[in-house]
Amino acid sequence: MDSSNTANSFLKPPVLDGTKYPLWKTRMRLTIIAMDERAWQSILTGWTAPKIVDKEGGYIIKPETTWTTEVTQLSSFNAKANNAIFSNVDMRMFGLITDCVVAKIAWDTLQEHCEGSESFKRTRMRLLNSKFENLCMSEDETISEYDQRL
Repeated sequence: MDSSNTANSFLKPPVLDGTKYPLWKTRMRLTIIAMDERAWQSILTGWTAPKIVDKEGGYIIKPETTWTTEVTQLSSFNAKANNAIFSNVDMRMFGLITDCVVAKIAWDTLQEHCEGSESFKRTRMRLLNSKFENLCMSEDETISEYDQRL
């Protein structure tokens, strides 16, 4: 077995199919940080394309050829992060983020879809806590059956 292939298989995060999101999230974060720490920063802080005022007084994205070096670098970090995310999701998850130009929005969309909102998570935790507190062994149940249910 080629050791380089084995090593590379450990570095690649699993493809997100809607299951095992906590594993995917952790491995994806580490992958992006290892790729470029500033790409991970673009997920934490977000990125906005520079805009200019058009003739009608509205805002349009500034042409890329006129971007400063700094803006181009920030765009590149966002693109790296977005590429990593898009490359590690299945087609169903891809459909959720297909229009996301900003990596932070893609990341947050997947997180919301897979984990739910903060209020949903709190409600779910209260429900699970209540179920656990009310859990008791019935008289006709064996210890192994109760342990399995637990």
